[in-house]
Amino acid sequence: MGTWNTKINGNDTFQDIYQNFFDLYNEGKNPIEVSKQVQNDFAEMFDDYDDKNNSLFALALAQWETKSLDPTVFKQVKEIIETGNDLEVWKVLGADEKSLQRRKKELEKFLKQLSIERDKPKRRIRPKFEFEMINLVNAVAPDNLKKFGVNEEYTNKKYVHTSGIMMWESGGGGSVLYFNGQGKSISATWLDSKTLEVTHDKDIFFTMKQESARYYQDEVTIIYKPL
Repeated sequence: MGTWNTKINGNDTFQDIYQNFFDLYNEGKNPIEVSKQVQNDFAEMFDDYDDKNNSLFALALAQWETKSLDPTVFKQVKEIIETGNDLEVWKVLGADEKSLQRRKKELEKFLKQLSIERDKPKRRIRPKFEFEMINLVNAVAPDNLKKFGVNEEYTNKKYVHTSGIMMWESGGGGSVLYFNGQGKSISATWLDSKTLEVTHDKDIFFTMKQESARYYQDEVTIIYKPL
């Protein structure tokens, strides 16, 4: 059962189920569908002797807080508490008498909480969104009128893709290449103000690979050279 104490939420299993429920709920998903997904994703925990009760407790509390408490889930939790099943599990796991008494009080308080319907569903919390770019290439053209940059892009610390952008100092420009592959080698050299050579790992799969870029009358030819 991992790290645990007598509190209803005082163990790793509870926290895993509860946190995953609200990760999905905060994305705007219907709590009924969230419950199904959590039960599918953590099916082994819901079937495991040591983890089953805490999994159900976490699901029940999350459902109660979102005003979606399933009568079947409530019935299971009620039976687990009233029959003393959870205390038996704790005995098998080596809990002493003092811990069992504290756990019993927590279980009774929890069941009482679930038995009274919550007034309002828990407010959804907008998921944290952080965008980050790591610059790999920053090459200014000889005429100083434009530059080419390549960046690895991340959302919430997770790699998204790598993009190459041609920008003119006067404000024009846009993306000329995209690929997926964190840590791939790529560099660029201006052969002259009208020609850019992009050198890259040969195994890069480009989802966009423009061979030219234009802003008004200024056109740049892009040459790709795999290593």
